[in-house]
Amino acid sequence: MSQSKLGPVLVTGGNGFTSYHIIDKILAEDPDCVIHSLDVNVDRNRHSSPNVHYHLADLASVKDVDRVVDLAKPVTIFHTASPEFSDAPVSAYRNIIVDGTHHLINAALKIGTVRAIINTSTSGVINDNHTDLIDATEDSPILRPPQQKRVYCIAKADAEDAIHAANRNGGTDDKGILTCSIRPSLTFGEHDAGSLGKMVSVARQGRSRFQMGNGQNPYDFVYVGNLADAHLLAAHALLDAWGKPRPTTDPVDGERFNITNDDPWLFWDFQRAVSAQTGNPIRPEDVVVIPKWVGLTMGFLSEWVVWAISWGTRTPNMTREGIRFSTLIRTLNTTKARRVLGYRPKVGMQEGLERSVRWFMEQDQA
Repeated sequence: MSQSKLGPVLVTGGNGFTSYHIIDKILAEDPDCVIHSLDVNVDRNRHSSPNVHYHLADLASVKDVDRVVDLAKPVTIFHTASPEFSDAPVSAYRNIIVDGTHHLINAALKIGTVRAIINTSTSGVINDNHTDLIDATEDSPILRPPQQKRVYCIAKADAEDAIHAANRNGGTDDKGILTCSIRPSLTFGEHDAGSLGKMVSVARQGRSRFQMGNGQNPYDFVYVGNLADAHLLAAHALLDAWGKPRPTTDPVDGERFNITNDDPWLFWDFQRAVSAQTGNPIRPEDVVVIPKWVGLTMGFLSEWVVWAISWGTRTPNMTREGIRFSTLIRTLNTTKARRVLGYRPKVGMQEGLERSVRWFMEQDQA
């Protein structure tokens, strides 16, 4: 087991869903670790530990980033910050994801204390949301325009490039900053106001019986606690490698790692499992199948109506991108993460679902 100490730690987007669990894992491993969180919203997902310090700051601002990095003087940076998927204006993706990553790297190089940066990327950088992704490895090509049309994924790909260009300070320096990227599959868990929160809401409204497409599309998910474990494994591996020549076999720095629960489920079976956990089980004979082409037509109409009503300031609940997302096969190969990082998902899919939905139910009761 690695004996490397992570702290002091800086977590960008530290009040977000995934980062909440990363901080939780750090504190479980080392309660005395000093952790700094940089976020534009510091009122959510807070830890009570006196060793966690929350800083209101914007990654898009060089001044803000320099200020927080100078305060934190981190050894390890977990770079998780990102606008809420699909809810941000197009400019935010470039300002926060791309420019923010460059600001962070520059500040880390200036401060001189940083040894490891773990970047939270997305498996979407290798998928165009039109084509099935089957047992994809990290060697799959990163898609660029015009093949890649999703602004979020284009920005994430550019941020990945910047992170990996900074590995060993762009050269072979044994004492340069070491970097890697984690590419999670669809993540769920406690505090997930996005994907899982919407699924729970749909289940409570009795709408989980509706299914887009034939439902025969396997999907890789990952429970957020397992994803947080992967981040810590990567961090320790980078710190253990710092100051040493890059190995010729199975290096960690400069690499990408797919992370899943290693247990693909049919996408719509997952939605119905969420519904069952809320106390709204769906019988097979009650499932209403909507052909994909009908769903895409509905998505187009929804987008047009919402745009016309709001003059483009609101995002519709139903979109063509969302329909495609829920009808594609998306599975990832985690052999590399298992071999190089020693990653193993500790919490299975069913247990993770039970924990997650229980948390939502308890929040409502509270």
